[in-house]
Amino acid sequence: MTVNTGILKDIMLAEQDELPVDPILQILGVKKLSSNKESQDRVRLVISDGEYYYTSSMLGTQLNDMVKDDFIEVKAIIKVKQYTCSIIQENRKILIVLDFEMVKTATEQETKVGDPVALSDLLQNHEVLRNELKAKKGPLNNNYVKPNSATANGGGLNGHAKPMTNKNFRPNTNAGPPQSASGKNIFPIASLTPYQNKWTIRARVTNKSDIRHWSNQRGDGKLFSMDLVDHSGEIRATGFNDVVDRVYDLIEKGKVYYITRGSVKTANKKYTSLKNDYELSLSNDSEVELCTDDCDLPDINYDFRQIKDIEQVNKDAMIDIVGVVKSAADVSQITTKSTNRQVSKRDITIVDQTASISATLWGKDAETYEEYVNANPVIAIKGAKVSDFGGRSLSILGSSVFNLNPDLPEAHELRGWYDNGGNNEDIASLSGQRNQMSGGSFKIISQIKDENLGMGEKADYFNVRAHCVFMRKENCMYKACPSAECNKKVIEEEDGTSYRCEKCDKNTPDFKYRLILSSNIADFSGNQWITSFQESAEAILATTAEQLGKCQQDDEVEFNRIFDDASFKIYNFKIRAKMETYQDEKRLKCSAVSAQPINFRQESKRLLDSIKQMEGM
Repeated sequence: MTVNTGILKDIMLAEQDELPVDPILQILGVKKLSSNKESQDRVRLVISDGEYYYTSSMLGTQLNDMVKDDFIEVKAIIKVKQYTCSIIQENRKILIVLDFEMVKTATEQETKVGDPVALSDLLQNHEVLRNELKAKKGPLNNNYVKPNSATANGGGLNGHAKPMTNKNFRPNTNAGPPQSASGKNIFPIASLTPYQNKWTIRARVTNKSDIRHWSNQRGDGKLFSMDLVDHSGEIRATGFNDVVDRVYDLIEKGKVYYITRGSVKTANKKYTSLKNDYELSLSNDSEVELCTDDCDLPDINYDFRQIKDIEQVNKDAMIDIVGVVKSAADVSQITTKSTNRQVSKRDITIVDQTASISATLWGKDAETYEEYVNANPVIAIKGAKVSDFGGRSLSILGSSVFNLNPDLPEAHELRGWYDNGGNNEDIASLSGQRNQMSGGSFKIISQIKDENLGMGEKADYFNVRAHCVFMRKENCMYKACPSAECNKKVIEEEDGTSYRCEKCDKNTPDFKYRLILSSNIADFSGNQWITSFQESAEAILATTAEQLGKCQQDDEVEFNRIFDDASFKIYNFKIRAKMETYQDEKRLKCSAVSAQPINFRQESKRLLDSIKQMEGM
């Protein structure tokens, strides 16, 4: 089988819905294009049909691994099973290869086919060639097929290439944008670029966020986002204000929709793990319509990493993992700095055959997990954020997707491993380890002075493992405004029945207690005074501010017992150190950002792992 001579000219001059099917071409060049750290690498191809060669061709990003594995080589001959052409200038097209089948490897095809010339020079006289094409009778090269739902029966990677993401993900659309049963021309998600403004995609909604509100100097607003997937790839779409009112209630997770029009812009990789350099912004002109056609679109698109590999992942990266929830803590409440509102939080420990790691569930996810606390479910997470506090940990954000006991081969394999002895294996933990490279290492207290921590323009953050040797009971809490958005101290009115908040400018019949605990912590090298606020103080005292406040008023014995029980216990502290000026006097202020009691079982494993590493040195 050889190349389809002259077919590149036909491809460049054809309409989108008349692109030749399964063209056979030769690769004459492969070049990795430089990209910034937030974008995926792109690979440019030089392709030839023996008569012409074309340099404006790209490999779909979902096939990048094939270049890394040297599967795509210069002089190889391929059958392009799925592709699209994106117009970026009036007479210029980018050919994007989405799926192909290897016909001859570079070893089997050692020479260049024909003596091709540059097609771009010929295409400058576009109108003459276009009229020539229209004058032709019959299908070009016997390859013209107008795709529709009946002929979209797929292609494949012929068993050589890696799937786009998980093992069940397989492209199965035909060349060019296929037509739906309703007559819509469908563009693959992977073909969308900022240069297009007229497109329709058909995609399944794999995740839909709650409506989020914001307020700033420019006014108030709201937004929501959803993750979309088709056979070519995935993308995130976001709607704002009027779009939220119009389409939010129409969207259901798991269903397939036609989405027409919207702007395509560069994606912010800080907030998404989707494998797409772009994201969609829905406008008032965008149309969202439920798809009632028969179509076989994938449900969700994972790119799983083993837990042990997370140690090498950069902080704040977004990753996908699957593991068994070995343990789960109780729900706690914390107050966010950005909104000053309380949110629910639950820490869980996830394990696979390679390692374990701590992860945090937030909000509704933390609350609804209650029924699974003792069930040890398999959890698949898409878009978990990597943290480096105390080693490595994960945060499951509002934009993350997690499924419990998913029907995936990886999940079934883990279930079998865990139930057949894996739960008793001695698995190393990535969380709480002493890791110099991760920024999660522990300092001793004497280093605060020796290294002049907190003396710079910005605050210094570091971890300390120390005993809490003394806590001041006096002024350890205050009465605060009960509003969720305000923690300002209130003033009791003379009548004794109401409390005044100057910040909110109102009187309330009630108040809430807020902790501000001054403690002296010590290790073998020295001691340091620190201030702990609400959440960290509650962790040290092992009680809530409300319970402590009631004891202070009604039960002095219990109040003192709480402090006695917390004394001389060891904690992992995350400390913020900053030099501040008070009454013209400079002093170092250290605050506990967080405090966690030592998990002695986990700490023993960490020490044993350290000893083993030292023995092997």
